[in-house]
Amino acid sequence: MMPRYDDTSPETIKKQIVFATIVLVGTVFMLNFFVPNADLILAERIFQASVAATVVVVYWPDARAAWKSESPERGDYLIVGVTLGWCATLCQAMFSVVFRLAGMPLWFTNIDANSLWILMSAISGILHIVAPGAVDGIVPRRNRIVLGVGMGIAVMGICVVLWTRPDISIYLEGCRFFLEDTASWFLGLVDRAGAGMRAWFA
Repeated sequence: MMPRYDDTSPETIKKQIVFATIVLVGTVFMLNFFVPNADLILAERIFQASVAATVVVVYWPDARAAWKSESPERGDYLIVGVTLGWCATLCQAMFSVVFRLAGMPLWFTNIDANSLWILMSAISGILHIVAPGAVDGIVPRRNRIVLGVGMGIAVMGICVVLWTRPDISIYLEGCRFFLEDTASWFLGLVDRAGAGMRAWFA
């Protein structure tokens, strides 16, 4: 029996997540055998953009009110963070759709607008962290040390990558078959495992 949408008990939330995961992953896995990866990813990006736009529309009035509030509460930080995060997701999804429909021009991957939604996503994450106890006085947990460590790792990672410019193409090419057609790789793995089991018990 399908869980009620308005039932927020922990058990039902788990059921909703598991149900949605099974349906979505199962559908994508089945379609992967009949639809080229490029078309499937394009369809997924359109679906992602639609979901993101829905979240933004639902949260926008409250986010706008929180933005204008003279004395924002902790929950307001989460509301604005959620809205910004899904705005960034919407922009990224639409960027991917336009990129694929335009024939994937390389110059388009380095446009200035990319920085906008990348930073929107990062700001959203920070807003999620800086509002300790916004939900039931517990979530998110207060942990400024983790926030500081996270920012430190980010700066260090940026410096290392920009300084060394590591060439990882050889490793990426080594994973190409798995990444390009994961479904076939998985079925091949299952087939080899089955053949091994049959040989073992023969």
